[in-house]
Amino acid sequence: MQRAAKRTQMLQALQRGLLRAEELVRNPKEFLRVLEIVERRLDRVQAGALTPLKHDLQTLLRMLRASGEGRYRDVSTKNLLLAAAGVAYLVSPLDVIPDFLPGGFADDAAVVAFVVRKLRGELAAFERWEQGIIDV
Repeated sequence: MQRAAKRTQMLQALQRGLLRAEELVRNPKEFLRVLEIVERRLDRVQAGALTPLKHDLQTLLRMLRASGEGRYRDVSTKNLLLAAAGVAYLVSPLDVIPDFLPGGFADDAAVVAFVVRKLRGELAAFERWEQGIIDV
């Protein structure tokens, strides 16, 4: 039962994040400011076993930055909103589990893992674009 309640809270947080994501996508300056906040926080994180997830989040942030700056346009609006919602969740003071509590980053990691899993193809295409393998 407790697991279902946490899942419900997480879905509600994601819905709030999608609304925030729409606001961010409409305001590129604010979007880039939020990306800078997440990038600075991520630089301070010692990921340990979560290093692959940290790498994926860094790729996601690079993709969002390139998209926000207009350099990369090959990301669907749906996926752009999902990615922006995940990023908005990371900077939101209204976490399911507040970050200052033990295990407080577990919900952040779960949100990032969900977004990365959904955008795996987009991230792979972006990495190929970064390497100059494909032109967009």
